[in-house]
Amino acid sequence: MPDGGGATDDDYLTVTMLSAGLTQILWRRARAAAGERSDEGLLPPAWRVAFTRLWWRCVGQGVVPIATDLDLLEWCTKPLVAWPVVLGLSTTDLQNPLLVDEQLSEFAEQGARLARADIEAEWVEHRVHQALRVAAAANGTTDDEVQEAYAFLRRYLIDHAVIGDRDVRTLERRFGRKDSTEQTYVRRLVEAAYVARPATGEQVVQLCPRCRNVVTAEACDCGTAGCAGGPAEPLAVRALAVVYEQHRATRLFVHDPGLVEARIIDALHDAELVDRVTVTPYPGLDTLDVLIEFFVDTDGGGRKVVETWGVDAKDQVSAHLLGRVFAWPDSLPCDRRCLALPMHRASQPGYVADLEIELDGRVAGVEVISEERLTQQVKARAGRLIR
Repeated sequence: MPDGGGATDDDYLTVTMLSAGLTQILWRRARAAAGERSDEGLLPPAWRVAFTRLWWRCVGQGVVPIATDLDLLEWCTKPLVAWPVVLGLSTTDLQNPLLVDEQLSEFAEQGARLARADIEAEWVEHRVHQALRVAAAANGTTDDEVQEAYAFLRRYLIDHAVIGDRDVRTLERRFGRKDSTEQTYVRRLVEAAYVARPATGEQVVQLCPRCRNVVTAEACDCGTAGCAGGPAEPLAVRALAVVYEQHRATRLFVHDPGLVEARIIDALHDAELVDRVTVTPYPGLDTLDVLIEFFVDTDGGGRKVVETWGVDAKDQVSAHLLGRVFAWPDSLPCDRRCLALPMHRASQPGYVADLEIELDGRVAGVEVISEERLTQQVKARAGRLIR
């Protein structure tokens, strides 16, 4: 396996740079299609470097070196295992192409994110998280109120891929604080996270019945990682003038990864746990995804926390790329640190082992665990406290 550094035999670095180059190529193509003038005639530097690395990789393996950029683009449409050159990636990662229907694959999206290549998506993501924090802070007078507002709005983005301007007004009635321009902070959040489309009256959109992403009317496969899909379900959206659909970056970096967080939080809001467990979604304004506190009754009629578990949930296609960038925040002390995976990742052969290999020696004291195993262990721990 590659050593994780910057050596020429680090094929994860190569595919990361390829992903970054593809992101910039697609962005330039989109700008050209929109009639925007661009002086960026040459291929992106990341692409050129990746091309060179692959050329030397071919030479080192006695394979006819790649000849042109068009050849490399053609390679990118095929699973990495089918490339003429052998790459030192995990068996699972080798099954991925970098391009699918002229768009980045999920694997390439993760690589581009690691390389910070999708400037537009990163900018939108930053705006969304900043708007979340500002809206929460403006609508709370205590730390607890701010935390509660943040958790509500963060979950709202996971549960609502499309909304109407009437829904925004409902949000404004609950979170009514305004900025100096008399605009509510929560509307600022909506404008950052969603794309506005003119519409009046009742608009019917089709949603995946499981992840609730927008799909075409006939779609049974929404394309969301781990989602089984199903026949699309209609949603009537009431609009006075505008319908808001989530920005691509909001879906990629907030909504879709948040699905596993939401499942864990919902599973822990169980009547049988309430007497011994407190579950805090997005504690410390998203320092972690979930904080789980186990408590016992004291002689004076109060409660005492006896154990704390922290949970950071991640849903990414490549365990190796995830392991390279994962870090545990130290600002919230926890007795147990859990890196929780959705079942479609945890059940993938070799995924957990690959992730643990990348974490070993770099991130200490973090346990990789599936979402189902986590909720089972929380209930078992709470059960022991009750007895």
